[in-house]
Amino acid sequence: MDRNELIARIGKLLVADPAVSDGRWDGYALVVRYGDGAVARRLSGFRYTDGDGHQAATPRDPAIGEAFDELRQATRVHDKAPWDACVLRVRRDTGKLKVDFEYDKPEQWDITPETLAAVAERARPGAAGE
Repeated sequence: MDRNELIARIGKLLVADPAVSDGRWDGYALVVRYGDGAVARRLSGFRYTDGDGHQAATPRDPAIGEAFDELRQATRVHDKAPWDACVLRVRRDTGKLKVDFEYDKPEQWDITPETLAAVAERARPGAAGE
C-alpha cells in the first residue's frame, strides 16, 4: 500500500473506533510517538469541540497502530532515519485528514502530566475554513 492508501485506511479505522466515534466532537487529533524501550509505539488521541478544551480519546483497535507502523515504513526516506512522531488531525465538518511527520524534534510530542495540556492544544485541528 502506498502512503495515501495507508492514510485513508487509518482514517476509516479511526472513525469506526468507539473512542473516536462515540460522543460529540468537531476535531480529532492522534499523536503517534515512536521510541525505545518497553513501549516502542505510543498513541494518544484527543477529541475537541470548537471553543472548548480537549477530551482524551485514544483508539483501542490494534490495527490502527499496525497501520501506522506500515505508514512509517512507506514514508521512509532513503538514507534517513524514519520519523519518530506523527500527528494526524481531522475535522468532522470537512472529513479532511492532515498528517504531519516529525523527524527533527519528536520529543515535542512526548506526553507527560506536565506537557499534556500543551501537547493536546498544539495537536488541535484548525477550525473550519482554516
